[in-house]
Amino acid sequence: MVFLLLCTAPFGAEAQQFACWPIVRGDTASRLARRLTGNAAAAYSDAFQIKDPARRRFVPKSRYGRLSTHWQACVVREPVKSIPLAIAPAAAPPVASQAVPSVARGPAVASSWVTRSDVIFAVTIGAVVWLMLVIISVVAGYATPPPIPPAMQRAAEDFIRVFARPLVDPLSGVAPIAVRLRFVRRVQQLEICIAPCGGRRYPNLSDHKKNVEYDVNRVVRTVGAHRVVADRLRAEGKWVVVPIRLAALKQAGGM
Repeated sequence: MVFLLLCTAPFGAEAQQFACWPIVRGDTASRLARRLTGNAAAAYSDAFQIKDPARRRFVPKSRYGRLSTHWQACVVREPVKSIPLAIAPAAAPPVASQAVPSVARGPAVASSWVTRSDVIFAVTIGAVVWLMLVIISVVAGYATPPPIPPAMQRAAEDFIRVFARPLVDPLSGVAPIAVRLRFVRRVQQLEICIAPCGGRRYPNLSDHKKNVEYDVNRVVRTVGAHRVVADRLRAEGKWVVVPIRLAALKQAGGM
């Protein structure tokens, strides 16, 4: 947001009052600065600006190499200082004529606007960019599955091996079950999803619920109830979801 605000326009210049003249073909920034301020080097100072009236903002000085006739050259209008009449010199020239020489071509266009709308626009753009970055980071966080802790990974591998052992067919080259793992970081729970493979019907909860529950309890006892705790089973399409937690985490949560 700060970067966008700094790049929108020169803020030191926007806080000033400007008098502006149209740019004609052949004008350069240095010539305009010499004509309007008496100093060609003032082209790159805050007191001299090129304005784009159509966009109501100042042109970055990096673009002064090629000026458009649709733009205007502007110089700071210095405020007239009040001088007591008793000591005011009789022939003193007006301060305005010192700030803007009379040799400037074309009618002067008073530029009294302070680009508050540009600041609001820049802040809005910055807020939109920030919101987009937050949304992208959140989506990326959901799109990328969280890593499975090593202890849970080992427990899941042991669970799958023990569960599939009685179902292995030595004459078939196909695995007895399909498996996928899903770690839920919020509750520190690993979901072991198992489904029939190779034309089999088991495991599923539609017509083998009791058998699946028995096998899950058998596996937990084999792996070690002190190590793994299984929660209630549920079905997701063809998958049987077996939520497990490490027993140490379960006890810690209960305490």
